[in-house]
Amino acid sequence: METQTPAFDAIVMAGDSGSYRSVYGTHKALLEVAGQPVLSYVISALQLCRYVSRIFVVGPREKIAAALERAGKSSAGPKEIVLVDQWDSVLENAWNTFLHTIPRSGPDGSLLSDQVLRERYEDKAVLFMGSDMPLVTHDELDEFVEGCDLERYDFLLGTTPKEALKPYEPQEGMSGIRFAHFCFKDSRERQNNLHMVRFFRVINREYGQLMYHFRYQKQWLNILGLMWRILRMPEVRPGMILRLFFLHAARMADQKGWKRLLKLLRRFLAKSRLERDISALLKTRFATVVTSLGGAALDVDNEEDFEIIRLNFHRWRSYQETIREQKARADRARVEAVPRLPG
Repeated sequence: METQTPAFDAIVMAGDSGSYRSVYGTHKALLEVAGQPVLSYVISALQLCRYVSRIFVVGPREKIAAALERAGKSSAGPKEIVLVDQWDSVLENAWNTFLHTIPRSGPDGSLLSDQVLRERYEDKAVLFMGSDMPLVTHDELDEFVEGCDLERYDFLLGTTPKEALKPYEPQEGMSGIRFAHFCFKDSRERQNNLHMVRFFRVINREYGQLMYHFRYQKQWLNILGLMWRILRMPEVRPGMILRLFFLHAARMADQKGWKRLLKLLRRFLAKSRLERDISALLKTRFATVVTSLGGAALDVDNEEDFEIIRLNFHRWRSYQETIREQKARADRARVEAVPRLPG
């Protein structure tokens, strides 16, 4: 009997309110790369992802609708696209858009209580992602979803290893992006923009808004601000703060080339231990999922990154297609190598 492919609703975060930072005074997802809005590449990847059923986009609705209309066939597909008007913060956008994915009224039209919604939809998980990743592909989305262990975890965050991002770094005679990485004991990884979340099972959802507010962790003021806020959380233990400090110190040592200090700090940075710290803070079951293609880690953070992505877009797309073809050939070779039963 053929196993049915699981399907998830996807939420694309395209809001521009609150502490959002524009690029060139324009919404990042609406900037154009190779003649198409950045958002259209995200939508196209979701349309092709075998695990996505519906696509919800939250943000300035009229601007997004106009951008997708301009994109035309590049973001078209069989899956329903639902545009949701934004609220005042990232947390409100995420939570309220999630509520749009579930029926909130009974047969008689009356609104269901929060308790009933939780009982009915506690197990519902959604694919949750950014809107400013022109190089994300459906292969990477498939890889991420396939890596999500929803039997053991309720909040899964995508990361990309340093090795997978090397093709996007500066090369001889070619521009690229210099990435900052989290240096764990056994790996170096960068957070990408993919999440799988069971919202009803993340008790301290409000902490997600705090993380977003202090998200630019290359800046020490943001690092110190985040640490100060974390210190005041009732779930925090001294070891958590120490590991967070070591994590950022290791990132700086990696960037500065301080190899001895980096080696020392990484001894205390087991990724599984940090995942348990985040689980305790959010009061959920948290883990990371490593993806190998890199596109989801290349978001448009600022003008410099945007120009580099725009300049290298076709070259990097060609590289991604080469990797895709190599993987497809390897998969076919593995299938052909399996002995066939006689008869």
